[in-house]
Amino acid sequence: MTTRPEDFEFESLCHALEGAVEHVPDTARDALSTAANALHYLYVTGQLTAFREYLRDTDRAAPSGVDPAHVFPDMARAEEWLRNQQLSSWGTLVKVAGKTLAVGKRAEMKLTLVPSFTPQEVDSPTPE
Repeated sequence: MTTRPEDFEFESLCHALEGAVEHVPDTARDALSTAANALHYLYVTGQLTAFREYLRDTDRAAPSGVDPAHVFPDMARAEEWLRNQQLSSWGTLVKVAGKTLAVGKRAEMKLTLVPSFTPQEVDSPTPE
């Protein structure tokens, strides 16, 4: 039995969450409860395999490029560009309306844009 993100077992992870709840402040209990409910939702809707695949992909290192490859004034133009991209574009950083996003991959092998950061943004974050 394992709780590692890339190959967790549902029951093991539930038991680990249950044990963690006993050792955290009330505010963290609410967060753990929400996470447990989300996990249960994935279980009852048959989406655990897709979630595991998502976790494997998010743990993979993004390409080493530091600056966004493309800059778009709005999400509509970014999504238009994305529809024409190949799966090999996974991990590419783009800037949309001033926010950094990365090209992600959904379980059904479709690309999507997900929030991300450049190393410069991590080193000197700016409040929203």
